[in-house]
Amino acid sequence: MSKEVVVMTALDVRSAAAVRQVLFESQKDYTYDPTCTPERIVDIRKVIGELDEGIEKALEELKEEETDAEGQEG
Repeated sequence: MSKEVVVMTALDVRSAAAVRQVLFESQKDYTYDPTCTPERIVDIRKVIGELDEGIEKALEELKEEETDAEGQEG
């Protein structure tokens, strides 16, 4: 087995959401049955999950920043 090479990238929330949507569209017609789902689709679904987590975290941080800013104004 060859060594897996990791690729990292940074995206703003809007770009991450757009990429997530395109990936979702590309896999939506495939089954979730692991015995017959292509490995490529499994990989795409993992990336979608990672994007979901990153988007959620970024939105939570943004919300906290806005809350903090409102508290300092008042």
